Amino acid sequence: TAFPEDNMVADRLRILRQPRLRRRALTVLTNTVNSLIVPGFGVLVSLLVVRRGSTELWGAFVAVMIYVQLAAHIIGWGNKEYLLRAFSFSPAHIAREWQTSLITRLALLIPVGAVVVMLSPSPALAGLSLAWCAGLVLYQANDVLILYRKDFVYSIIIELAAIALLVGAVMWQGPNLTVSNLVFWFALTAWLKAAAFLLRYRGHVLAHRAGRFWLPYFRVALLFFLLGFSGLLQSRVDLYAVNYYLPPTQVGQYQVFINLMLYLQSISAFILMPFAKTIYRLDTTTIARMSIRLLALGIAIVVPGLVLAYAVLIHLYQYAVPPAAMLLGGLMVLPSYFYLPIIYSFFRANRQIVVLAVNLIGIAASLALSVSLLPRIGMAGALTASAASQWLMLAIYVVWGRRLRNQGTPPLETAPVAK
Repeated sequence: TAFPEDNMVADRLRILRQPRLRRRALTVLTNTVNSLIVPGFGVLVSLLVVRRGSTELWGAFVAVMIYVQLAAHIIGWGNKEYLLRAFSFSPAHIAREWQTSLITRLALLIPVGAVVVMLSPSPALAGLSLAWCAGLVLYQANDVLILYRKDFVYSIIIELAAIALLVGAVMWQGPNLTVSNLVFWFALTAWLKAAAFLLRYRGHVLAHRAGRFWLPYFRVALLFFLLGFSGLLQSRVDLYAVNYYLPPTQVGQYQVFINLMLYLQSISAFILMPFAKTIYRLDTTTIARMSIRLLALGIAIVVPGLVLAYAVLIHLYQYAVPPAAMLLGGLMVLPSYFYLPIIYSFFRANRQIVVLAVNLIGIAASLALSVSLLPRIGMAGALTASAASQWLMLAIYVVWGRRLRNQGTPPLETAPVAK
């Protein structure tokens, strides 16, 4: 329905005055803040470590962090997405589903933890890394409860308290900071956050001992795990390559830079998140038009975002960043603004396997180019590889998305919950 332009603003204001829509808008806002607060303040923590310690120290810490976080993600095994679906289909058995998922997944802590220990350069750091990984697993097990109960305000409070602890620890230890110190403080905050959430939800998921070890969980949650895991690898494979080929100082510089770029990239997801239910009801042609509009919006966001990121890198981190690096960063960020709505169209058609396939192609391309270019041109090679893989993924999504449109809009399918 078309509205006269002079009545459009007044009409939207009247809608927003409705209590139910105001509550929805508040939920969207708090969820966005909750999602952005950790990476946002992660930039602050890295800045403090670089200024109070050194870039080399931060780079050595990143070498530990990326493997600990990867291990925690593997042990997570798609639990948030799987449990969201399970809770929706069986709200009377939330405690059973949550406990069963956690008990089953904790079995992975032994083999995955053993790899973390083997990758650690010292026994003391191995123990701290394993403790950090276990704390992350317990903390991340609460993500689904936060989302299901829309408990974003409490989560923001806990995250702010954890960040304050980390900032205080870095400021207190200052020049005495070591990699082991940093791992200890990050592990401690992970355990404290896990305890705060478990205490919060004790009546929700811990009141009854309803869970059990259930081996089929790994099979029924496999697709959720593969989608998340491939997405994680696709966004970090260049950082793994940088960590392998370059010294700690350059690893630290690259991690700071790429984190700022990923922060800009993630905004595309937060823009679409409030409209996910609506997108699932749209036909593929309408979603294609939405991709063009989101790309235009992305340009308007990314260009000033790159200027701000450049100022932060130059003036706060005091890194000598060439303008060409910012251009490559922008080229890496922009494609997601176009292809994200197309991903929703594949989810709508129950073709998640297509998204998994594109992620795997992106991982292979980024890794191959990184291995080829990093020894020759250093960090610029990793950036080139990351940007090229994003544009390759965009091209594939455009081609396969056009085929999906030519096949017509399929009916919306609802996947059953595994019993």
